[in-house]
Amino acid sequence: MGKRYSVSSCPNSGETAAGFAYLAFQLLLLPGLLTWGNGKLSQPMSNAQLNFVFYLINFLAVVLIFHNLLGRGLEQVWRHPAYFCQAVILGLVAYYACLQVTGWIISQLAPGFSNYNDQSILDMSQGNAFLMGIGTVVLVPPAEECFYRGLIFRNFYAKSPWAGYVVSILAFSLIHILGFVGIYTPLELLMALLQYLPAGVCLAWCYTKADTIFAPILLHAAINFISFQALR
Repeated sequence: MGKRYSVSSCPNSGETAAGFAYLAFQLLLLPGLLTWGNGKLSQPMSNAQLNFVFYLINFLAVVLIFHNLLGRGLEQVWRHPAYFCQAVILGLVAYYACLQVTGWIISQLAPGFSNYNDQSILDMSQGNAFLMGIGTVVLVPPAEECFYRGLIFRNFYAKSPWAGYVVSILAFSLIHILGFVGIYTPLELLMALLQYLPAGVCLAWCYTKADTIFAPILLHAAINFISFQALR
């Protein structure tokens, strides 16, 4: 399902260890710490502002932890710009083609299904469109790509390409729907998971195709930009 990576496109051992440690902190502790700290403020931030702070912290952490991976990725873009652009464009076309297929399946299995994550982004965008736009288009893609593609996908892919795809796709999909356990029915959870599969597949493929983390970052940014504009 893709070619082998060059060493230059992979996180080094230090980035891998620090990345997994921070990812655990981000998932288990950071949301609670931010909510607790926000509650201590004399004028607590809105949900949109709090989400922006969460995005910003993760973005800065990624720049700090994965600066070598990002630097090598930029060098690869500079050396092969046409190949880089080809991977992003093909990834975008493949994503929307796959999205049509999953959309049809969802319409057959769960007519009228709506994604709560999209609705929450839309709600937070009311009066905070600039913050949410910067967060979802500029800050989120580098963070999620370094963690779910550069870290998880890359490390499992080194052992087995199939394992790389399956584990990273499931991790990426689950992180977007776990907050809605108890809100969704089991069928709706499955449909929500299905909605994120095209992105998980195409972003990982784009990484292998271009051999630089900046390919899935740009593809992810393009998908989020188009989706954000469609929600408004």
